[in-house]
Amino acid sequence: MALSRSRAVAVTMLVLALALGLGSSALLAPEASALVSVSTLTVVDGAVLISHDGAEFGPTRVGDVLVAGDTIRAGTGGAAEITYFDGSSVRLGADTEMVVASLHATDTAAVQTFGRAWHAMTKLISGGSRYEERTPSSTASVRG
Repeated sequence: MALSRSRAVAVTMLVLALALGLGSSALLAPEASALVSVSTLTVVDGAVLISHDGAEFGPTRVGDVLVAGDTIRAGTGGAAEITYFDGSSVRLGADTEMVVASLHATDTAAVQTFGRAWHAMTKLISGGSRYEERTPSSTASVRG
Protein backbone atom coordinates (compact mmCIF):
# COMPACT_ATOMS: atom_id res chain seq x y z
CA MET A 1 0.00 0.00 0.00
CA ALA A 2 2.87 2.43 0.78
CA LEU A 3 4.30 2.02 -2.71
CA SER A 4 0.95 2.71 -4.28
CA ARG A 5 0.43 5.77 -2.10
CA SER A 6 3.90 7.14 -2.93
CA ARG A 7 3.17 6.66 -6.64
CA ALA A 8 -0.10 8.53 -6.23
CA VAL A 9 1.73 11.38 -4.49
CA ALA A 10 4.39 11.41 -7.23
CA VAL A 11 1.76 11.47 -10.00
CA THR A 12 -0.14 14.24 -8.20
CA MET A 13 3.05 16.29 -7.85
CA LEU A 14 3.87 15.76 -11.52
CA VAL A 15 0.39 16.87 -12.58
CA LEU A 16 0.63 19.96 -10.35
CA ALA A 17 4.07 20.81 -11.74
CA LEU A 18 2.81 20.51 -15.31
CA ALA A 19 -0.28 22.59 -14.52
CA LEU A 20 1.87 25.30 -12.93
CA GLY A 21 4.29 25.25 -15.84
CA LEU A 22 1.54 25.55 -18.43
CA GLY A 23 -0.27 28.18 -16.39
CA SER A 24 2.83 30.31 -16.00
CA SER A 25 3.56 30.21 -19.72
CA ALA A 26 0.00 31.37 -20.39
CA LEU A 27 0.53 34.22 -17.97
CA LEU A 28 3.82 35.15 -19.63
CA ALA A 29 2.35 35.15 -23.14
CA PRO A 30 0.89 38.67 -22.82
CA GLU A 31 4.30 39.95 -21.74
CA ALA A 32 5.93 38.36 -24.78
CA SER A 33 3.28 39.97 -26.98
CA ALA A 34 3.88 43.33 -25.29
CA LEU A 35 7.60 43.10 -26.01
CA VAL A 36 7.07 42.77 -29.75
CA SER A 37 4.54 45.57 -29.78
CA VAL A 38 7.12 48.24 -28.92
CA SER A 39 8.88 50.34 -31.55
CA THR A 40 11.37 53.19 -31.24
CA LEU A 41 12.35 56.46 -32.84
CA THR A 42 15.75 55.81 -34.40
CA VAL A 43 16.22 59.16 -36.16
CA VAL A 44 15.04 62.56 -34.98
CA ASP A 45 16.17 65.60 -36.94
CA GLY A 46 14.84 69.09 -36.27
CA ALA A 47 11.43 69.77 -34.74
CA VAL A 48 9.73 66.44 -34.00
CA LEU A 49 6.92 66.14 -31.45
CA ILE A 50 5.13 63.17 -29.90
CA SER A 51 1.71 62.74 -28.32
CA HIS A 52 1.20 59.62 -26.22
CA ASP A 53 -2.36 58.35 -26.67
CA GLY A 54 -3.95 61.76 -27.30
CA ALA A 55 -2.05 63.77 -24.67
CA GLU A 56 -0.42 67.13 -25.47
CA PHE A 57 2.46 67.12 -27.93
CA GLY A 58 5.94 67.33 -26.45
CA PRO A 59 9.51 67.13 -27.74
CA THR A 60 10.97 63.77 -28.64
CA ARG A 61 14.45 62.30 -29.04
CA VAL A 62 16.20 59.26 -30.46
CA GLY A 63 15.35 56.14 -28.46
CA ASP A 64 11.86 57.21 -27.42
CA VAL A 65 9.54 54.21 -27.28
CA LEU A 66 6.34 54.21 -29.32
CA VAL A 67 3.22 52.20 -28.64
CA ALA A 68 -0.16 51.95 -30.36
CA GLY A 69 -2.03 55.24 -30.06
CA ASP A 70 1.04 57.49 -30.22
CA THR A 71 1.20 60.33 -32.76
CA ILE A 72 4.47 61.60 -34.26
CA ARG A 73 4.60 65.02 -35.89
CA ALA A 74 7.65 66.20 -37.85
CA GLY A 75 7.54 69.99 -38.19
CA THR A 76 8.92 72.23 -40.91
CA GLY A 77 12.49 71.11 -41.61
CA GLY A 78 12.08 68.11 -39.29
CA ALA A 79 12.33 64.39 -39.98
CA ALA A 80 11.91 61.22 -37.95
CA GLU A 81 12.35 57.50 -38.46
CA ILE A 82 10.37 54.84 -36.64
CA THR A 83 11.92 51.38 -36.45
CA TYR A 84 9.38 48.67 -35.73
CA PHE A 85 10.03 45.60 -33.59
CA ASP A 86 10.60 43.44 -36.72
CA GLY A 87 13.26 45.75 -38.21
CA SER A 88 10.92 47.47 -40.70
CA SER A 89 11.03 51.25 -40.68
CA VAL A 90 9.17 54.33 -41.83
CA ARG A 91 10.81 57.70 -42.43
CA LEU A 92 8.63 60.78 -41.92
CA GLY A 93 9.51 63.84 -43.96
CA ALA A 94 9.02 67.46 -42.92
CA ASP A 95 5.46 68.57 -42.16
CA THR A 96 4.23 65.00 -41.64
CA GLU A 97 2.00 63.49 -38.98
CA MET A 98 1.49 59.78 -38.36
CA VAL A 99 -0.53 57.87 -35.78
CA VAL A 100 0.73 54.43 -34.75
CA ALA A 101 -2.57 52.51 -34.94
CA SER A 102 -1.51 48.93 -34.19
CA LEU A 103 1.72 47.19 -33.22
CA HIS A 104 1.22 43.44 -33.00
CA ALA A 105 3.39 40.58 -34.25
CA THR A 106 0.85 39.80 -36.98
CA ASP A 107 -0.72 43.22 -37.53
CA THR A 108 1.10 46.55 -37.76
CA ALA A 109 -0.81 49.61 -38.93
CA ALA A 110 -0.27 53.36 -39.14
CA VAL A 111 -2.44 56.27 -40.19
CA GLN A 112 -0.67 59.10 -41.97
CA THR A 113 -2.76 62.23 -41.42
CA PHE A 114 -0.71 64.47 -43.72
CA GLY A 115 2.76 64.75 -45.26
CA ARG A 116 5.17 62.27 -46.86
CA ALA A 117 6.63 59.00 -45.60
CA TRP A 118 8.91 56.29 -46.98
CA HIS A 119 8.50 52.68 -45.81
CA ALA A 120 11.11 49.90 -45.80
CA MET A 121 9.69 46.49 -44.94
CA THR A 122 11.58 43.43 -43.75
CA LYS A 123 10.26 39.92 -44.12
CA LEU A 124 7.06 39.71 -42.10
CA ILE A 125 6.98 37.38 -39.10
CA SER A 126 4.49 34.86 -40.51
CA GLY A 127 2.41 34.16 -43.62
CA GLY A 128 -0.57 35.75 -41.90
CA SER A 129 1.33 38.92 -40.95
CA ARG A 130 0.18 42.25 -42.31
CA TYR A 131 1.50 45.82 -42.48
CA GLU A 132 -0.92 48.57 -43.41
CA GLU A 133 -0.55 52.31 -44.02
CA ARG A 134 -3.70 54.43 -44.30
CA THR A 135 -3.93 58.01 -45.54
CA PRO A 136 -6.97 60.23 -46.08
CA SER A 137 -7.03 59.20 -49.76
CA SER A 138 -5.60 55.66 -49.93
CA THR A 139 -4.51 52.48 -48.14
CA ALA A 140 -1.39 50.39 -48.83
CA SER A 141 -0.97 46.88 -47.42
CA VAL A 142 1.77 44.26 -47.33
CA ARG A 143 0.78 40.71 -46.44
CA GLY A 144 2.69 37.52 -45.81
